Amino acid sequence: MSWKKSLPFFVWQSFKYAKNAAHFRQICLYKNRWSKSFAEGRNSVVDELPWLNFAAIDFLQQQNLSKSNVFEYGGGGSTLFFCKNDAYVSTVEDAIEWMSRLTEMVEKKGYQNWQGIFISPEPYNGTEQRSPENPDDFMSGSPLLGHLTYEKYARAINTFPAEHFDLILVDGRARPSCIQQAIPHLKTNGLLVVDNTERLYYLASFQDVIKEQFKVELDIYCPVAYTPDFTKTTILRKL
Repeated sequence: MSWKKSLPFFVWQSFKYAKNAAHFRQICLYKNRWSKSFAEGRNSVVDELPWLNFAAIDFLQQQNLSKSNVFEYGGGGSTLFFCKNDAYVSTVEDAIEWMSRLTEMVEKKGYQNWQGIFISPEPYNGTEQRSPENPDDFMSGSPLLGHLTYEKYARAINTFPAEHFDLILVDGRARPSCIQQAIPHLKTNGLLVVDNTERLYYLASFQDVIKEQFKVELDIYCPVAYTPDFTKTTILRKL
């Protein structure tokens, strides 16, 4: 076992990220689930679970998702989880190979409540300096993808009516741009789930909007399955 999958590494992260004693105790409760997730053959697709931290998974498992409308920027285990829970799921993907695999997985499970949307990025031909932190720039934070624009990908949700979705998961490319496009399509009392918000720029442009339009249901570092490093997931409820 590598150092990063060991108990000492788990304990070190627990002390590093715990906000208080209650948060530390909560983290410790996930130790066995975290360790067992590294078993051979396990991953989010096999387990039909979102690849989010355990606190976020627990929160979503407590929601009644039956007949709800769900939109995903980035699919996988989360797609199967939402389908299994009888939601109507639409997923946008930017990689054709993964979209093909995801389609095969959904069909193999026999789920009929899923719509896959493939939109590849396009070369950016503008001359203006862009930043992945700016929601208006539709840019990925990956250095290898900085020459591309994800505008059509982020705007894929605009083919649906306003306030249509009960839950929107942002776990793909150009996340600030996707969040900006997603908010008008979220119902009152709907959930906006943004993964990896340890990258502060994902939500930096939306702090005023969050204060005015959302209740913070979850905003916490926790262990995440199949991955040694703790991550942060934020779940917001639209008021």
